[in-house]
Amino acid sequence: MADDASTVLLVDLDNTLIDASGASAAINAGIRASLGDATAERFWGFYEEVRADLGYVDIHEAMLRLGRERGDASVLPPLVEAVYGVDYRSLLYPGALEALTHARGVGLPVVVSDGHPGYQRHKALAAGVSGAVEGRVHVYEDKTRELDDITARYPADHYVIVDDKPSVHAAIKAALGARVTTVLVEQGRYAREGEASPPPPDLRLPSIAAFADLNADALRDAAR
Repeated sequence: MADDASTVLLVDLDNTLIDASGASAAINAGIRASLGDATAERFWGFYEEVRADLGYVDIHEAMLRLGRERGDASVLPPLVEAVYGVDYRSLLYPGALEALTHARGVGLPVVVSDGHPGYQRHKALAAGVSGAVEGRVHVYEDKTRELDDITARYPADHYVIVDDKPSVHAAIKAALGARVTTVLVEQGRYAREGEASPPPPDLRLPSIAAFADLNADALRDAAR
């Protein structure tokens, strides 16, 4: 058991706190500058292939597949530099860290993300997110399948999910019911997916900055 609080806030990373499209653009620019346009195109091809194969994004696996295809490990250091050399703090959405500060007044904020653990934790650390939640950053292949682990680590009377994906909200609401308030942050590429799929989120926000306008009572009362 990591922590015990009456309210635990599970906050997503990509497209909720960090502009993932901006990160991809910065990585793309770095690969093109160091390895050329053709290599960049091949890398993104592997990136989407990995997403399709695994059901989540593993940027390390995309790099490894490119290296294996080339039969030359010398391609890996510039790829790593392009991925890890991005200024992730500059890609925080306005008000992201302030939202995490506000969350500490509501309950216990925890960042829960999907993807490659090393890369996701690096982004959280480099952007200042990890420090804002005192290191409580957890990465899964699919967090909606790991609710038993998450709730065991952070037992609470009530949970708040802050995420940009409607499908995540629907899955967690189905599992936890009225014990969770789902807060959809309508920014990023996934925010409009599955609009017609029940159940709808309990609350919708136009941006992560708007989270600072919600107090503990409003979050609990919104749960359906």
